[in-house]
Order: sequence, then C-alpha cells, then structure tokens
Amino acid sequence: MKLQERAEARVAEGDWPALHELLRRQRRAVLLADPSLAYRYGEALYHTGRMEELAGYAAEYEASARRTTDPGGTMRALNLGGIAAFELGDMRAAREKFDVLMELAEAESDEDMLARAANNLGAIANLRGRRHEALAYYYLALPLYQRLDRPRGLAQTHHNLGLSFRDLGNLAESVASYSTAIVLAESISYRPLVAMSTVGRAEVELRRGDVELGWELADRGLALARETADPISEAEALRVRGLVLAEQETEGGGAYADLEAGLRLAVDTRNALLEAEIERDIGRLEQGRGRRDEALERLGVALQRFESLGAEAEVRALRAEIDALV
Repeated sequence: MKLQERAEARVAEGDWPALHELLRRQRRAVLLADPSLAYRYGEALYHTGRMEELAGYAAEYEASARRTTDPGGTMRALNLGGIAAFELGDMRAAREKFDVLMELAEAESDEDMLARAANNLGAIANLRGRRHEALAYYYLALPLYQRLDRPRGLAQTHHNLGLSFRDLGNLAESVASYSTAIVLAESISYRPLVAMSTVGRAEVELRRGDVELGWELADRGLALARETADPISEAEALRVRGLVLAEQETEGGGAYADLEAGLRLAVDTRNALLEAEIERDIGRLEQGRGRRDEALERLGVALQRFESLGAEAEVRALRAEIDALV
C-alpha cells in the first residue's frame, strides 16, 4: 500500500497518533513534496497536541510552498501556522497569518480557504470579546461551507457559534449550535470535534442549571477525548467536568483533581487559552470555598494569561472579581 493510502486510512479511522507515527518517520522532503501528506502531517501534529512543533513545521511548509509557487500549499501552511500561533497564545501572529490567508484565498477564488480564514478570524474576535464581529465571520463561513458541501467545516463553524452564543448569554442558541456541530461531526466520524462540542454543550447545560445533564455530557466528552488520544479535548473535558463536580460537592476534592489534571495537560500541550481558563476556574473554586488568598493568587495568574492573549472581556471580568476580593 502506498504511503498516501496508508495515511488516508489512518485519517479515516481517526487514528491521529498512528498517523503521526507513520509520517514522522518520513524524510521531510518527501512530505513537503506531496500536497496531501504535507497537510496531513500538520493535522497529525495538531491532533496530538504538538503545537510548538506544528508552528515550526508550518513555517517550513510555507517556505517550501512559496519556493515552488504553490498557492494551495501556501494557504494550507498559513492555516496551520495560524492555528499553531492561536493555540500557543500568540494572537498577533495568528491574526497576521489568517489575514494573509484571507487575502490569498480571495485572490485565488478559493472558497474553502476563505471559509477557514473567516472561521479562525472569528475565533480570535470572540477571544477578544468582540462577539458580534465573531458572528459576522462565522456567517461568512457558513454559506461557503454549505455550497462546497464541507460537513467538517460546517461542524467547526457551528461549534464556534456555540462558543459565541454562550458568551453572549444566548444559551438556547448555544445548545442548538453545539448539537448541530455534534450531528455533523458524527456524520463524518470526526471524533475530536464530537468530543469538543459535547463538552461545550455540557458547560452550557451547567449554566442553564441542569447539573445532571452537564455531568453526563462532560463525562461522555472526556471518554471520547481519551478514546481519540486528543490531549487538548481531554483537558477541556476535565475543566468542564471539574466545574460540574464543584456544583455537586461540598469540599470540591474531585473538582480540584479534574481541574489540576486538565491544567497539566494544557501546560504540556502549550495551550495558552486553556491554561488561562483553568487557572481562572480554580481561582473561582477557591473563592467559593472561602480561601481568599489562594483565590487571589490563581485569579492573578489567570489575569496575566488573559492579558497576554488580548482577551479583553475576560480581563475586565477578572479585574472586577479581584478588586472585589481585595
């Protein structure tokens, strides 16, 4: 069986660790010379939580594609580079990559890459607290993905819509978006996104007051993340399950254990946003348990993390919480 066929078989199985193991043994020149293998290796790095390695690989991939005047390869490399920068918390670099990607996609009339750029720029806007700007980007991506019949892109966009609706307080619309994302991701057996959207819905159900459903969904999402060996999804699932446990427990031992385990994974994968969110959540848990000094320490760390990310809405909220405690 050819290398390309073996790689696609692992993608079809959703076995990203096996794909990474297969492709990492290949000479870099072999990967970069094949458009499919070049991008698949980047996906394998992403799904196995190797963000720093992905950033370096994307730069190498982009340079190679530009040398051979390959606009398609250049766009795929820009997308990977922007994703790596986002996960590592370098929002300026991420924005620059996705802006260039959008310009190049428009020049090349590449609707798939245009949709990807819009989706990722929406994620950056949402992180900065610009929820309606994020929605505008997502509503640009949706019809493009629909016209191209790209269920994976549609699922990712609906997942992102779930986040923005959650942050806007539109919890019913958030649940609907996450549910749509799950159905679409399941239709193509894209289990990492099934896990993430299941966990996203779990957090919203918790905010709606349904602790039992929140637990069920968070636990299901955690199992899915572990089945797919996806450390980022696992960290997010542990974070949300920790929030559910905090509502169920008096002392919060299980909640602390899940949150700290999620934090270790976030640190290991260099996921800056998850680090910030979990530090914030632990700080709030400490505050709820009456441990003021511990709460101030964790919330202060979270504030620094969110400031470095440019997450303006989170920064304002945390400053207010810290001022109230002080």
